[in-house]
Amino acid sequence: MFASSLPAGIPITARVRILWQMPFSMLLCFALLSNFFMTAGHDRQRLMGVAVLVLAAVAGLAKRQFIPLFRTQAGKPLAVFFLLGILGSLGAFSPSYALFEVAIFFLLYLFAWGIADEIGRTGNVGLLTLISVMAVTCALYSVQFWVAYVAGFALGIPLDVGDFALPFANIRFFNHTQTASLPLVILLCCVTARQSRLRQLWWSLAGYWWMAIFATSGRGTLMGMVAGCLVVAVLRRRLAIAYIKAAGLSALLGVLGYVVFLVFIPYLAGGEAFGAFGSALERTAADPASGRGFLWRRATELILQHPMLGVGPMHFAHNAGDLHIGAHPHDWIMQIASEWGIPALLCLCAALAFAWRALLRTGSKLPQGDTLNQTICSALVAGSATILVDGLVSGLFVMPQSQLAIALFLACAIGWCRVHADRADVVAAPGPLIRAGTAILVAAAAVCLVAAVWPEALARYRGDDASAAQQALNTGVNWPRLWRAGFF
Repeated sequence: MFASSLPAGIPITARVRILWQMPFSMLLCFALLSNFFMTAGHDRQRLMGVAVLVLAAVAGLAKRQFIPLFRTQAGKPLAVFFLLGILGSLGAFSPSYALFEVAIFFLLYLFAWGIADEIGRTGNVGLLTLISVMAVTCALYSVQFWVAYVAGFALGIPLDVGDFALPFANIRFFNHTQTASLPLVILLCCVTARQSRLRQLWWSLAGYWWMAIFATSGRGTLMGMVAGCLVVAVLRRRLAIAYIKAAGLSALLGVLGYVVFLVFIPYLAGGEAFGAFGSALERTAADPASGRGFLWRRATELILQHPMLGVGPMHFAHNAGDLHIGAHPHDWIMQIASEWGIPALLCLCAALAFAWRALLRTGSKLPQGDTLNQTICSALVAGSATILVDGLVSGLFVMPQSQLAIALFLACAIGWCRVHADRADVVAAPGPLIRAGTAILVAAAAVCLVAAVWPEALARYRGDDASAAQQALNTGVNWPRLWRAGFF
């Protein structure tokens, strides 16, 4: 049995009033929607992400909205994490590139806290409204595939895997965005009232999202979703039944959609079935790591050579150009350990452990009969596990659209915990000295972002060809990190 929902008939005017109270949330959803429909791919998505984060930073400074970022249990080790990143950047080959990565992680965290603050003020209504707006952006994006699907039959053009990820430079970047968004879409399937007309939209979107994962052989996303369901089943047991049931049913819808639209209909039309399953099995059997072994070995070498501060944030791209495989390790643990150092990795893991404990403790304090909040908790636990597991074999933490999607997920988790926090757990507003220090950090981070992208911003926006030096490093194939031509 699925969780009960909010009252089905929330007037549209009430929803609009809620959105009016959530400017940071809507700014993030606008950025996601814009990136979904951009045609230039990675570099324009990067510029959009930077622009949104700088705008959010400026708005936060103008409103003097100083959030207690580092005063929670999870925030304290994160403060050390960022400090170590700054120290490592100062000795890196390119301090501006290194500080860019420190700054973008910091501002994504700040952005998530700003949205969480809005959720804290608007409650579960604001949380589910935000997730609904995000889901609508995903649904609008899916229309592109169906247009390509129908047009392909009309024109006799075979369906291509790239049709699932039209504006993305690589189909994996679309999969990364799915990793952070699918658990939230499944949550909507659980909690939307049966009489709501949106319920069918959410189920259709969840089924399509699964179908796209199967069709694009998104093994990292699939592995993350399976791990997320297993983790939440172990940690929350019967409280997770509603979420796991919805995840399973939506996955079955995805399989059904794959068989009908990608196998059966093409066969009836005289064409060939979309053979994604077979190619995925062949690639996995031939090389289970899909070339990542070379990247992981180089990351291990860098960790052993620079254990304390790493080679500098983003600097795997500088130290792995000779491999001609990737500008990041495709593993968040190896990425942080090799670029930021082992102490920074330990601080990040401590922050994650505190955050997970806070999420589980919040759920345990609520009545077990509160099916809405218990299902929200289960979805957030499963989704966080999904993101972390997928990040062990992918670069979803460094790609622009997935970074924004992860920030939205993090905001939902922090915001929901704040909605249900006890008075004793509420962090007091920071004093004048801390507010001044926070303002300086936010302003400095915004400057670092602008300084790093400004020299190439116009060329990257226009989609100009890479320079001869960039082409020599990328050997005709782009391996994205900061820009699509990621080696530097």
